[in-house]
Amino acid sequence: VVSTQSTGCNPGYVPNPDKTCQDCYQGYYADLSVQQCVICPLNTYSEGAANVNCTACPNDKKTVVKGTTSVDHCVDICEIPATMNAYYEKASTNEPLEANQRVAAGEQIVLQCRSRDFKVLKTDFSRLTVRCTATFKTIDLPNTCVSAGEPAGNKSGLICYDSCYKETSDDQTRYVKLVGGGTVIVDSCPLVECEANEDMCVAVSYTDTFKDLDRVHFSCQQSSKFDTEICKTSGASQEEIDNKKCKVQRCKTERCNNPETVKTTSNSTKLSATSILTMLYTLVIILWR
Repeated sequence: VVSTQSTGCNPGYVPNPDKTCQDCYQGYYADLSVQQCVICPLNTYSEGAANVNCTACPNDKKTVVKGTTSVDHCVDICEIPATMNAYYEKASTNEPLEANQRVAAGEQIVLQCRSRDFKVLKTDFSRLTVRCTATFKTIDLPNTCVSAGEPAGNKSGLICYDSCYKETSDDQTRYVKLVGGGTVIVDSCPLVECEANEDMCVAVSYTDTFKDLDRVHFSCQQSSKFDTEICKTSGASQEEIDNKKCKVQRCKTERCNNPETVKTTSNSTKLSATSILTMLYTLVIILWR
């Protein structure tokens, strides 16, 4: 802590209530907009003291947690998927791992079925140990256990947000689920296990011009389908598809089609027909004068 006679602080320092200045140490940086030391976000680090910013990890490396204090902690990582009838834990400590939690390359992790009567899908084991490696980002982590007496042929083992829309209009957002040929408003979109022929999580973004709202549809899909076909089944109009206004995002886990993280375009900048006519009328009056 250093004292200061002025109301400002040197770079990398933030003011204390007693008018002294505090340096922001490892893993933090000085954010003068809030006058606080703020923890470094994921995939960045800060070393030493009096940090004015955080440095991005090099070579597409990641950090396991926020507040990383050294470039040595920038590593290859695995992200734990959501699971059904199972959970993940660290092999070394038996620490339970949450969905989307990060694990550093080299760490052994265990998928444990919640019941001994269940087996990891497509295996004969209720406990499966795997190692996170630098290439694991291209490999699907197993995430489903099934009853020993349950036929696994009708499920793919993939978990996605499915049969649900995220609708945004005038900065207001709601979730709508498909039920029995109709729709109902829900608090959040459901996670489901995809059917055996569905091998992709998909988020489809487009604008419903008839209802004047932005919409994202989440579903399990077959990767063999074309984007235009997926757009059509998600409710996009032929005009939206022809004008390439419908965007399809594909991935192998629920993270890419997560309604909580997928951004929608705000309608706040859209101009209604009435607004446009009003502006034209005002312009004519000005020019007439």
